[in-house]
Amino acid sequence: MAVNNLEDLKVWQEARILCQEVYSTIKTFPAEEKYNIVKHLRENSRGLPSNIAEGFYRFHYQESIHFYLIARGCLGEMKSDLYLSFDEKYISQEEFNNFLSKIEKIFIMLNSLIKSTKELKNDNSQT
Repeated sequence: MAVNNLEDLKVWQEARILCQEVYSTIKTFPAEEKYNIVKHLRENSRGLPSNIAEGFYRFHYQESIHFYLIARGCLGEMKSDLYLSFDEKYISQEEFNNFLSKIEKIFIMLNSLIKSTKELKNDNSQT
């Protein structure tokens, strides 16, 4: 399937779903975490699909890769924060496992997107 629009990009779709799930989950966190872990999870969960989108709309391949790498960094920070959330018992084992599974899936998809973008760059530089 050709990717003509951002909405066609499967990794962006998955990132958007993960963002929605994080937003829903952090509503149950203690009030004292509002400016700590909640703020950080909100920023990184929002940054994940946003950076994928920015990379998608960049003109140069290297710029696109740069934003995809930032998205991958957001994913890593989310994973770390979710470990802390689990350790502090803000989320259940089931929620934690669900998040880890989605993060791993998106990580693999992002790596594939980065690789294919690099290949496109290399293919186009040889013509």
